[in-house]
Amino acid sequence: MRLLLATTAAALLISLTTASPAQDARALVRFPEPMQEHMLSNMRDHLVTLNEIIGNVADGKYDAAAKLAEQRLGMSSLGLHGAAHMAPFMPQPMQDIGTSMHHAASRLAIVLQDTSVSPSLDTMRDVSRAIHEVTATCTACHAGYRIR
Repeated sequence: MRLLLATTAAALLISLTTASPAQDARALVRFPEPMQEHMLSNMRDHLVTLNEIIGNVADGKYDAAAKLAEQRLGMSSLGLHGAAHMAPFMPQPMQDIGTSMHHAASRLAIVLQDTSVSPSLDTMRDVSRAIHEVTATCTACHAGYRIR
């Protein structure tokens, strides 16, 4: 799944970088205006959360990072972000990428908890891989879809 998402993201990024700046090859997903603003707010919160997670990891605060990963990005966050209300407006592949991101964030939380028990070079590599899995899904979605 990770390889598929990474390959898809790479292909989409290549196609985007070869288009003229005036073109945007991403699929337009139409949301009602209030939902569009809600979606953009969710995306900004995801970015802020990733930044906070990385900062906590840098400070050795793995449990705090794990809590953020699960509560604000993981499967536990779906209600917070109104996922059930947003999903009907998304094409199925976009929904699948979003679900993959939430699953990846929940796996990241587990990796961070494991790292808090036994921090080492190997567990830090696991953390890096898990963060990459989350950001690969973000990249794939943003490379393939737009809402404006």
